[in-house]
Amino acid sequence: MPTESDDTAEPAAALSGRAAIGHPHVVLDLLPTPDGASFKAWQGHLTFACHAELLDPADAPAFHASTRLYALQPFLVSEATSSHDNWLVRTGEDVARTGVDHVNISLHVEGSYTGHCGSRPFLAMPGDVSFIDFGLPFGFRTSPYRTLAVTVPRSAMPAALQQRALHGHVPDARLPATRILAQLMRDVYAALPTLTLTQGIAATRSIVEFAVVAFGEDDRAREAATPADLDLFGRAQARIEQLLGDEELSAAALADALSVSRSALYRVFVAHDGVQAYIRERRLQRCYEIFNGDDRAGETIGSIAFSLGFRSEAHFSRTFKERFGLSPRELRAVGRRHGVDMLPPKTGGVAPDRLQRLGR
Repeated sequence: MPTESDDTAEPAAALSGRAAIGHPHVVLDLLPTPDGASFKAWQGHLTFACHAELLDPADAPAFHASTRLYALQPFLVSEATSSHDNWLVRTGEDVARTGVDHVNISLHVEGSYTGHCGSRPFLAMPGDVSFIDFGLPFGFRTSPYRTLAVTVPRSAMPAALQQRALHGHVPDARLPATRILAQLMRDVYAALPTLTLTQGIAATRSIVEFAVVAFGEDDRAREAATPADLDLFGRAQARIEQLLGDEELSAAALADALSVSRSALYRVFVAHDGVQAYIRERRLQRCYEIFNGDDRAGETIGSIAFSLGFRSEAHFSRTFKERFGLSPRELRAVGRRHGVDMLPPKTGGVAPDRLQRLGR
């Protein structure tokens, strides 16, 4: 039977960084089941990221998988395994539906991934490191695999990693910097149970910072797909991300920038309540990430809101609380005291359970 644990009640010493991290915060073990329930559970587990399908549906009863995840604000560090060949697909619609705007730096320990990131061919073999941008579409066929991954919210990335050109990039495994990065990921993951929270966050941050070196040394990174390679929704989504801070960003301006008619643009955003609603949601989610991780700690709430296209602090604060169930000030205070869930809630007006508990 599937088993899962979620250690959200860390002792005060662990939260303050004085005690060893110990066990992963999330442990998921899916064992083979005659009715294939474990694969259905795995599909549900991946819903936030992509659609998963078995290449051969007859493999479902034998399927097994696992996840070990450490929450190290603002990063996630995880190990994942899957026992059978899969399709993993993330569409432009998935990008908008989930609101996940992070990059995975993955070490492929076992198994292969083949497919595409946008129009860019993708191949990752054992020993490779890859960069996958969850703000853009992808599609992979995987063999049975084991991966280690560091998940980085865009707001916490070094400037050199924020550009979407890294999507699907696999640095040359022969480069010294790439080999060091791969070994660093192995060593940090192995050591996490014995590190304090403060040490774990610092060690994970070193992976992200060194990834800039591995990424910057490889000329193949310059071959990345451009927004023009994506479908209309993907191009629109990429342009919106680039212009979130422009208060003049609108459906009309976006249509002009993409050289499409407004009616064509509106059609691809119908499922998202329109272009302006999508822009507002992305701005709110970006603000949530900033306050949640206490990024830009020296700035006022108003200055952050204005930098992301909002024109009134009072209106922004009301809209933010309606969307997330906490005011920006409350979320920032909880994040500073405890560290909280990285992803914003998907239900308007309802704060995550853990946030509500910590805010008391």
